[in-house]
Amino acid sequence: MDIYLATEQAYQLSPQFSLDVARDRVEQKKLSLVVGTVEALFETLFSKPKPEDIQLVTRESRLEPFWLVAASSRTVYDRAASYNVPVHGQDVQQVTVLGQPVALVSRERGASSFTLPAVEHCVQELATRQTFDGVSGARVDLLKHGAVDKTVILDLASFAPAETIVIPPQVRASAVARQAIADVVKPVQHAQAVHEERVTVEAMDLHFRPVYAFEYLWAARNKRVVVECDAITGEVRTGGKTWGDQFKELISSDLLFDVTADAAGMLLPGGSIAVRFVKAVVERGK
Repeated sequence: MDIYLATEQAYQLSPQFSLDVARDRVEQKKLSLVVGTVEALFETLFSKPKPEDIQLVTRESRLEPFWLVAASSRTVYDRAASYNVPVHGQDVQQVTVLGQPVALVSRERGASSFTLPAVEHCVQELATRQTFDGVSGARVDLLKHGAVDKTVILDLASFAPAETIVIPPQVRASAVARQAIADVVKPVQHAQAVHEERVTVEAMDLHFRPVYAFEYLWAARNKRVVVECDAITGEVRTGGKTWGDQFKELISSDLLFDVTADAAGMLLPGGSIAVRFVKAVVERGK
């Protein structure tokens, strides 16, 4: 099996609105976000906080990593088959096909038939396009983020936008590539001969998406809530966390983009794989 790899890239996605705009949106909803569900609101019916009782204590702008992997496979193979052909009429006693007589199978009801051996020439094509969390490696639904404006990161080691926390990926390219490839490498049934087995990884890109986080304190209840706002879609959710200055290490491109000929066994263990590297397998839009 041959595996063709596209050139790996890293991108920074452009936010659709600023940190200040996000804060204004969250401030308008902070009462319901911090107090929580209807049940929680009922519990605080007689001590319902006022907006000024809930104070913003921390805010941060950060870039969270995710992988986008697009892969496809093509398998060309032959398989043995037999075709049952009914004859036309009860009076047919013998049939010659391609100059050769064939045996008829009589039936109590209906017309007789004969069987022709054949070789079916088949092509199986599969494709997938997926996104994976850059910290946990779990599959996530971030395909829509890949379509927004973005800029190429030329040097990951020195990537440090001002006043922004960059969360370094903990999952390498080989780990997410393996998950995607597993979805397009499926055994063919009853193959007699395999003429081509090819896997093409059209995209293996690391993206950093902008996220804003706001930590609120409800002092009367000693309750802290972190509200996260997706700077691409505007979606808001609670239950997040702030990262502060937890990350100090640099990001190594060689460490992250570790899919090499030596890593072929990690992609499809137990197989004999020929890996060929190309600068670009297909023309890709940025």
